Amino acid sequence: MKSYLLGSSTLSENVTKKLKSDILSGQYEPGFPLIVSELAKSFEVSVAVVREALTRLASQGLVSQNPNHGFSVKTVSEEELNSIVEARLLNESAALRQSIAHGDLTWESNVIAIHHKLSQTVEYEDVDQKQIVREEWSDIHRQFHHELISACPNQVLLDICRRLWDLSEFYRHYSVPQQSNRDGRAEHKALTDAVLTRNTDLAVDILGKHIQLTVDLVLKHR
Repeated sequence: MKSYLLGSSTLSENVTKKLKSDILSGQYEPGFPLIVSELAKSFEVSVAVVREALTRLASQGLVSQNPNHGFSVKTVSEEELNSIVEARLLNESAALRQSIAHGDLTWESNVIAIHHKLSQTVEYEDVDQKQIVREEWSDIHRQFHHELISACPNQVLLDICRRLWDLSEFYRHYSVPQQSNRDGRAEHKALTDAVLTRNTDLAVDILGKHIQLTVDLVLKHR
């Protein structure tokens, strides 16, 4: 990987984004040690840049930092997953209600556009005889869910939703083989329709079931 000819702050941001993407896509197993010197060599950046990136990810809950053992990918637990989902249901439902109440025609158009893009994007691919979620689909899927709540005027609430989304996404990748039979397109279509018709209670109900089904599958096939 070529080093970026940029300032240390920008370098750290780029390394943070790449490591975050790799962690969320399941390229590192839970608990996997993240050796600063090895990552610095791989990214062709300084140890300080990598350490800053890992510290940022630790603050986001995706990386664990131990004074004696350095950094590692976060571990997983059923208790934490249930807590994440409970918090996500509360906060994302509230954000969706506010978004529907405040969303204008531009917001509606953006929701329609990203939903169309999501529905036309292939979700899975086979890599080494293992079915994984395509990175392109994951990115569009994130954009779709964020767009649904983007008209919410409470930025603090939106920041909380984004962080919970990342933590939830980390767990979601462990149920990939089982979710291939799930009709995600139908779920997203129903959610989009409810949002665009301003049927707030129905939209929140569909969102809640959509999120809960994901955690049920993770726990069933962990």
